[in-house]
Amino acid sequence: MSGRLLGFLLATVAASAACLTAPACSTTTDATPPLAEAGIDASLAFGCADAIDAVYGDPGPLTGDPGSVLKCAADRVWPVAELEAYARANMYAYDGKPFTSGARSYRVVYKTERGGTARAAGYTSALVFVPDNPSPNAPAVVAAHGTAGQAPSCTPSKHAFDNKTDAYAAMIFPLVGAGYPVIVPDYAGYANYGAANNPPSGYAASDDVGKSTLDGLRALRKLVPGIPSDKSIVVGHSQGGHSALSALAIAESYGVSVTGVVTYSPLWFNQATWGALLAESSKYPVATTSFPVAVGIWYHYSHGELYDGPGHGVDVFAADKRAAIKAFFDTSCTDDPVKALGEFPADLYDPLFTGVIKLPAALGAPCSGELCEKWVARYAADRPHLTGKAKDTPQLVLYGTTDTTIPPDRAMCGFARLAADGAAAKICVVPDQTHSGIVGARSAYVNDWIANIAQGAPAPAPCAADQTSLKATDGTPVTCATPPPND
Repeated sequence: MSGRLLGFLLATVAASAACLTAPACSTTTDATPPLAEAGIDASLAFGCADAIDAVYGDPGPLTGDPGSVLKCAADRVWPVAELEAYARANMYAYDGKPFTSGARSYRVVYKTERGGTARAAGYTSALVFVPDNPSPNAPAVVAAHGTAGQAPSCTPSKHAFDNKTDAYAAMIFPLVGAGYPVIVPDYAGYANYGAANNPPSGYAASDDVGKSTLDGLRALRKLVPGIPSDKSIVVGHSQGGHSALSALAIAESYGVSVTGVVTYSPLWFNQATWGALLAESSKYPVATTSFPVAVGIWYHYSHGELYDGPGHGVDVFAADKRAAIKAFFDTSCTDDPVKALGEFPADLYDPLFTGVIKLPAALGAPCSGELCEKWVARYAADRPHLTGKAKDTPQLVLYGTTDTTIPPDRAMCGFARLAADGAAAKICVVPDQTHSGIVGARSAYVNDWIANIAQGAPAPAPCAADQTSLKATDGTPVTCATPPPND
């Protein structure tokens, strides 16, 4: 690190000590820091003059191509020692080699394209990290967040530094500490929530979240034009694993090149699962299985708003539950409020919807009308096949054997689908790691994998186990859980 660059960072930190622990604070300077000396042309990045709150409000005219930065706010400085200490103190702690870079963080909002046939313009807020000591020939990295709730209060970038008890920072900080420029989209729909022509983010809506993710790479390169490599890496956890694979599936047709994809515990089973819950409603008491029930609500409500129009998110829900469903969607970041909505999942849905969708979703039975056909088509579209360049793009998939959020038999459905597509995916199974614990446990390995794929560094040692190591309690191999069918 140059003496002038170190001096700038220390001066900025000293001037804003309170910013080091605040969840969201703006640190600005009139000086243009000399990040170009570290190999990055940061002239555009350090032109950011908007207030942080402006990033989450009306973005103004949606001008330019997808990825165009509409607003940008300087956030704070992360000296390398503090960045590393934060990562190691996380509940899902990083335990790899020392970090080599600190960073400056920003909040931005950029233009993207929403899902559906209308190809309407949209926008998404995001958190951006520009490393002060970039890794030689560093690729651009976009990181896709896991389930956080769909409400505006749940916007992930707003709470990036609130605590050290989630996998969000555990996924991001090691990438930054390795010297990679990183952008972390919130997905379109979170910023300026509820505004006209701004439907909520489509939960696991592949074309919606996939475009938000890919346009993050475009935005990062516009914001930091001196990124030395033309290679791009997509990383995602859980729901973000779904976003990452969705981005890969559409990358070629959307005009974005992807070099490699990393997914932790990806949500890559059949999305008809959320309709299939209604066929086996009595097996899923809401009081004890509220999370999958909540995901079903987030999925169906967001798709109704995104594809059918404002006010249609509640269409598939029971008339006497619609107000409560809307309130849950608009305000809650956890599944807890769902427990009070009914005894079983079917209690929450319109009987007509339940009647037409439950068997087609659960068993692949023929549809009996337009309502069923519409939703079955949506379920299928939200796990697109990997074809063309996507099939041959290197993937690293990481999974922990004690994952109860996506248990082994559901995870196996995703692994089987990748195999059926002929995807170039290496699946790494780690004993005794949970759904989020796998992130901290393997983030150092992920950095080594990225360095190999994107920078020509030596390949890390092969994983000790793959999906064939997953065993049921009786010792037999774990297989994909049905229903729904894994098609």
